[in-house]
Amino acid sequence: MRDIVVLHENDEWLVPLRAEFAKRGVTAIEWFLDTGTVAFDEAPADAVYYNRMSASSHTRGHRFAPELTRAVLTRLESFNRTVVNNTKVLAFEVCKLSQYAALQRAGLKVPRTHAVVGKQHILEAAQTFNQWPLILKPNRGGKGLGVQRFESIEPLQKYLARTDIDEPLDGIWLLQEYIQPQQPFITRAEFIGCKFLYTVQVNTEDGFELCPADNCSIEDQFCPTGEQAHKFSITERFNDHDIIGKLEGFLEANQIDVAGIEFMEDAAGELFVYDVNTNTNYNQAAEQRAGVAATGMGALADHLISLARA
Repeated sequence: MRDIVVLHENDEWLVPLRAEFAKRGVTAIEWFLDTGTVAFDEAPADAVYYNRMSASSHTRGHRFAPELTRAVLTRLESFNRTVVNNTKVLAFEVCKLSQYAALQRAGLKVPRTHAVVGKQHILEAAQTFNQWPLILKPNRGGKGLGVQRFESIEPLQKYLARTDIDEPLDGIWLLQEYIQPQQPFITRAEFIGCKFLYTVQVNTEDGFELCPADNCSIEDQFCPTGEQAHKFSITERFNDHDIIGKLEGFLEANQIDVAGIEFMEDAAGELFVYDVNTNTNYNQAAEQRAGVAATGMGALADHLISLARA
């Protein structure tokens, strides 16, 4: 069996995966990528390399981790090593516009979107967009950070007049139509090996920061009556829906092995896909409540081990 090497920049996200490997008698090699060098002309070990680099790495002080990871993945692929979530997938992770283009090619609906470079152009672009409410968000974000909803031009104008607004890392702002959901939640479908695992429903009443990882969970804030409420819950509603097959086709066409894909249903029942998370996490509390047959991290460990044994 070959080694399994996990490329990452957040030690906390690896804790549950380590535990699943340990249950199976396997220890993965962890390659922390933040700064460093890439010996491009030297052959890397013949192993299975799993890319867990996140678009939100800059929020943890790892500004150039995705750029370093791209260089590492390029080297691995040049020597024909087995890479789970390759350089093309990393490009999707850090660019929502690329996601939308590929999703549309796969026959999936995405929200109407305009791109803007330069904060000084946002107000004029919003007037041209002329659809309210609208969402303003960074093209390269992560965890829902930086997502703002505006009901009209006036609050947007006041927001843009502030001096404490950070530009997106790639300089690209996205103006996006607001999809009025049937219910105050979004749905996230999890896939491993390009195959559907389960869907999780995420309550959005308290905002757009939707990271499902256990260490991102803020469930204690959702207990207004003293009884614990849960932001994440497993649902079987879409298990037999045709969107699952379309999403699997999208993943296969774009060599995305592991992903969590978020979509929402509008008042008319139309489904809109708006985010592809190729660095996906799983909420263990939601899995335990639902009694799922295969947990996310367990299924991921099994998938990587099967590749290492192939």
